[in-house]
Amino acid sequence: MLLHSNIYFSTNSATLLVKTNTFSDRLCQLRFIAIFIPLALLVGCVSSGDEPADSPDSTVAQEKIISLNGTITELLYSLGYGDRIVGVDVTSTYPAAATDTLPKLGHVSQLNVEAILALGPNKIFVTAEDASKEGLQKLRSAGIEVLPIEVVSTLENSAEMANQLAAHLDIPQQQIQLLENAMAADRQKLESVLDRKVANAKKTKVLFIYARGTGRILVAGKSTEAARMIELAGGENAITTFDDFEAITPESLVAAAPDVILMFSSGLASLDGKQGLGQVPGIEQTPAYQNDNVVAMDGQYLLGFGPRAGQAATELAEKLIASNK
Repeated sequence: MLLHSNIYFSTNSATLLVKTNTFSDRLCQLRFIAIFIPLALLVGCVSSGDEPADSPDSTVAQEKIISLNGTITELLYSLGYGDRIVGVDVTSTYPAAATDTLPKLGHVSQLNVEAILALGPNKIFVTAEDASKEGLQKLRSAGIEVLPIEVVSTLENSAEMANQLAAHLDIPQQQIQLLENAMAADRQKLESVLDRKVANAKKTKVLFIYARGTGRILVAGKSTEAARMIELAGGENAITTFDDFEAITPESLVAAAPDVILMFSSGLASLDGKQGLGQVPGIEQTPAYQNDNVVAMDGQYLLGFGPRAGQAATELAEKLIASNK
């Protein structure tokens, strides 16, 4: 490239070529070089530096997500979108990054709308079941996208949710495929564990108890997420007379006669452990309590039906098998 009558700059070799004649020509050329080289270096730095503001990467950096469901939060982290989440609800207990560093914005039924608006999100993910909550309408009115995601109680739920999220986020199909592969491997492990069960053995009757202190104790009916997880783990829900959660009574406990009592770890802790659980009327009379078959697991892990659902079902299956020995 010709810059002066006797000076050339090659952009490929970054070489400056000078043809010299007289002393005055040399002096002129040296002055030109002193000005040109710093300018050329400056241009090179600008061209190889940060991408312009409208590049795809910068658009991603500006994306701010709020998740108002624990399973959605866990899945977003699993898919590599955790760094775009700016706030979560109280059910988002996994992974640790979601609980340790992000603002908690209440429960979807009692949202801190002002705190959400202050975070400046452009996408809010909720379950389809919760999409009509009053607080969410205020957020829609503020111009924020509130995006419902269907959640179902299956081991494949995460893959189905990931495809729904992909309609709103730039999730590579390869990432979803990796998730599906991991879930398939977890299902194989579960089936391997279930194959260890003694042929024709009676299914273990499991009673799921939801507790928040002694003031609120409920048992899971036959159409709950708890019943579904128990079935996936090879057990049988001890309650067959109603569908949802109902208050516990001594009579219902005696009638259920569970082989295993299943609880959230937090629920058992709210009763001060197994000893406190035994103080609940009717519990001491159950085969489960008498044989010390009380199983406690993390709530999101057990019933979130997220990326770890297959692992949770396998762990529960192993515990149920051990309870029969």
